Amino acid sequence: MNKKQEHTDLSKSLFSGADIPWKKSKAEIWTELEQSLEKEDRSPVLVRRMLPGKQWLALAASLVLLLSIGSFMKFYSVSTYCPAGVHTSLNLPDGSVVEVNAATSVKYHPYWWFVSRRVALDGEAFFMVKEGKKFKVVSDLGSTEVLGTTFNVFARGENYQVVCHTGSVRVNDAATRQSVIISPNELAELEKSGGFKVSSLDSQGQTPGWTNNLIMFSSAPLYLVFEEIERQYGIVIETPAEMQQVYSGNFSLDQSIENILSLLCLPFDLRYERQTGNKYLVYPSED
Repeated sequence: MNKKQEHTDLSKSLFSGADIPWKKSKAEIWTELEQSLEKEDRSPVLVRRMLPGKQWLALAASLVLLLSIGSFMKFYSVSTYCPAGVHTSLNLPDGSVVEVNAATSVKYHPYWWFVSRRVALDGEAFFMVKEGKKFKVVSDLGSTEVLGTTFNVFARGENYQVVCHTGSVRVNDAATRQSVIISPNELAELEKSGGFKVSSLDSQGQTPGWTNNLIMFSSAPLYLVFEEIERQYGIVIETPAEMQQVYSGNFSLDQSIENILSLLCLPFDLRYERQTGNKYLVYPSED
């Protein structure tokens, strides 16, 4: 056998694997390789998806916008001020109506109204509330809660009074957290010592007198009577001192201020004079 033939036979022997016991077929090799790869892939791998920069910015902007809208809806408020000598009517978002007395301010949140029916009051107003969620009127000295009824709230200075006309009303003392429930023709008056004094009244009708241009006083200190007349007529009344005399009576606002002052001063032996502009002076008569 020549060298060429030997080389050829050796090549066939090497690549045929006839005499090599560890030789495997191609199919077996590929099968073992696939199984090895599968075993390696079975180990858990944590995958984190990262949004592109522009998408993160868009998402953040959307969240900021939603928070801004929510904050705006909750804190945006509408304020109404009724000046002295004027009465006005205010319609709330749910159809409830507020009759606002002279020298009174009312504030509420229109875009948050159907989440919380809440009105801030400084002065006097009559509320005709539509049935629905809790309706709350908040003042410095106290608050009033209802579901659907009519009631009058007087919240001026150190005086806080609530009169129920229809339904029932819960009145709360802001300082002591005490509360009382009143029914139609009942008055809850906050006492200086805390808590409420509840009184029964004569039939108050469906609305308070002032909404019909009638002001009524029952055992009211005279200085408070003069203050109310100032608000209703848009004038200034000067007195020599705080008058503690007690007055009970009614006045129609259709009368002139001169008639009102004459009727009021007579039983207390007082006189009045008109000064410049809308100012009036009240003083004791000379003996």
